[in-house]
Amino acid sequence: MPEFFSMTAVLAIFYVVFSGQIFLLSFYYPKKISSRVEHILMNFPPEVYPKLYPGFRPGHVETEKLKMRIYKAINYSIGIVGVVILAGMLESGYLPAAKGGDEIFVMLYFFLQTTPLLYISWKEHRHYRRMRLTFDEKKRKADLIRRGLFDFISPIYVGVAFLFYFAWLGFYVNHAGPVASWEVENYATVTLITGMNVFYALTIFAFVSGKKLDPYKAPNDQLKHAESIVKVMVFSSIMISIFLSFAQAADQYAFEVFDPVMTSFYMQLCVVFGLGVMMKLQDIDAIDFEVYRVLNKTEAA
Repeated sequence: MPEFFSMTAVLAIFYVVFSGQIFLLSFYYPKKISSRVEHILMNFPPEVYPKLYPGFRPGHVETEKLKMRIYKAINYSIGIVGVVILAGMLESGYLPAAKGGDEIFVMLYFFLQTTPLLYISWKEHRHYRRMRLTFDEKKRKADLIRRGLFDFISPIYVGVAFLFYFAWLGFYVNHAGPVASWEVENYATVTLITGMNVFYALTIFAFVSGKKLDPYKAPNDQLKHAESIVKVMVFSSIMISIFLSFAQAADQYAFEVFDPVMTSFYMQLCVVFGLGVMMKLQDIDAIDFEVYRVLNKTEAA
């Protein structure tokens, strides 16, 4: 670690950044997600909007509300664990390792924080699957205008994603030395990051081509959903390239002491530019819920 680094400043930055991770992932976004679900349950009940709740049973609303309370309680508990960890670090006089390595604990806590969200995402995909199974194909309409990639995102961002990927790749290859001398770890790193970007590209292609998770979704809402997916994938590619470049620079120029800070900050950016962007672009107040509604006889007349 360079001599001009103040460990006090390093610790102060770490505590601020890690506190942000605790707040965003364990308090802020869980509350927003639960509020979003509860808003839908209260304003668009299954009795009036049955297409939104395939196979619903009496008491569905109360059951889902209970699940949301449990979801928040679990996240808040994980947040309290994080606060306790911070307090323990302060009490014990924790100092980050000058050669790095402590970022593993930040990552492990991040994985713990995202476990409830991953469970919710899995349940959401199962819900969409049930909707597709109950959807009447005869009612499907070709109401989506074919779009191109740049209808959803500026070409500048796509260009930046390519530029940053190749910049990282060049930086990594230059630091790793001649390819002939590479070890398994070097090949694995390049293959993993390249494969991740290929996955992003395939996902973007699928949604730009009109893939619909929700078969009932209104055309405009489907376009907004596709836009959110495209932007999340492109922003994720940019951020992973930037993060890996900084991590490589930290190893090369001996400021690994900032690894925990960079890791925590990067993961928060992933959540903000991932979950945050999707929630913003798919504003619940702008969604057309009438497509899930079944008119009663009086309304139909």
